[in-house]
Amino acid sequence: MVNIESKLDELEGDGFILIEGALSPEETEHIRQRINYAREMGWEEGLNAVGNMWFDSLLDREPETYAPLVGHPSVRPYLKGMMGKQCQLRSYRAHINPGPYLQEWHMDFYGYWQEKREAAKYRLTVPPIGINTTFFFQDNGPGLGHLKFIKNGHLIEPPHLYPIDRPKFEAWCEAQEHVILYPKAGDCVVFINHSPHQGAKERDDMERSNVVCHYQVTPMYEGIWHVSRPRGYEGTFPFAKQ
Repeated sequence: MVNIESKLDELEGDGFILIEGALSPEETEHIRQRINYAREMGWEEGLNAVGNMWFDSLLDREPETYAPLVGHPSVRPYLKGMMGKQCQLRSYRAHINPGPYLQEWHMDFYGYWQEKREAAKYRLTVPPIGINTTFFFQDNGPGLGHLKFIKNGHLIEPPHLYPIDRPKFEAWCEAQEHVILYPKAGDCVVFINHSPHQGAKERDDMERSNVVCHYQVTPMYEGIWHVSRPRGYEGTFPFAKQ
C-alpha cells in the first residue's frame, strides 16, 4: 500500500512525484490509439517550432475516452490531498511529438511568483497555485526520451521572468542542478506547475504522446499568466460532490 501522506510530503518537498502504472495497459493503449486518431483527423491546434503538436478539444470531442483521466483514481488521492474540493480542472491538453523534439525550458504557471507578491498586499488574498498531471503513453528511457526538472525548482524564483527574457531564463535553467525522470507507458508525473521543466526526445523516430490535465486551486482570475486557457467554471470541480 502506498503511504499517501508520505507521497504528499514528497510532492510538496520535491515539487513532483512519479506514479508508476497509473493507467492499466488497456487504458494506455486505448488512449494512445485515440490520440493518434486525433492526429489523423487533423484535430490539432498546431505544431510549434520545438516539435510539439497540441490538441485542446479532445475532452469535448471524445469524453468517453478522455474524461476518465480527470481525477483518475491513480492520482485522485494526491490531487484531493493537496487541494480538496477547491481542486478545479483548468485545462486539458494532449500532445504528440511527431519528429525531433526538445522542449524549451518553461513553467506552466509563469505568474506564480508575481501573484504571490501581489497577494501579500491584501488581507484576505491567498496566492494561487496549481498542479499538473501528465500521463505518458510510450516508454521513456536513456537514449529515448525524458522529462527534466530543476531540483527544488518550485521553491526558487527564476530570474528574467518579469518581464520575461527567454534566452536568459533558459540559460539560467540550463545552469541549475537537474532531476531527470524516465516515465514509462502508463505512468503519470504529478507536479506543482510553476516548477521549471523540459521534455525531450533523444531519438527522433520515437513515438511520443501524453495527456496533460492542469488543475488549479481556486480562485484564479481571468488574465492570470498561465500557459493554458481555462475551461470555465461549471463542471470543472472533480471532488466538489465527494
